[in-house]
Amino acid sequence: MKTFNELINEIEEALKRTVVFRAGKKIIKKKSNKAGFKNVGGKEVKMKPSELRTRAKAAKKSAKKRKGKSSQIARKRAKTMKKRTSSGN
Repeated sequence: MKTFNELINEIEEALKRTVVFRAGKKIIKKKSNKAGFKNVGGKEVKMKPSELRTRAKAAKKSAKKRKGKSSQIARKRAKTMKKRTSSGN
């Protein structure tokens, strides 16, 4: 049987805190780093095969759309990186 501290460490390892910049503001998000898992209510949950399939289709579709806007995305990313470095992250 695992101790309380071991369980807490497992949960912390599963959900990683990441710093995201959205609209010039700094947001801290918890993300799952395992493939096939998602974050639901602060817990890591395995996705259904149907959801994985629809996400894969959506990813391909959005990749085609993103290709046309790549230069616009690059400009916005450069602007955000300036903000990120000036904030110390």
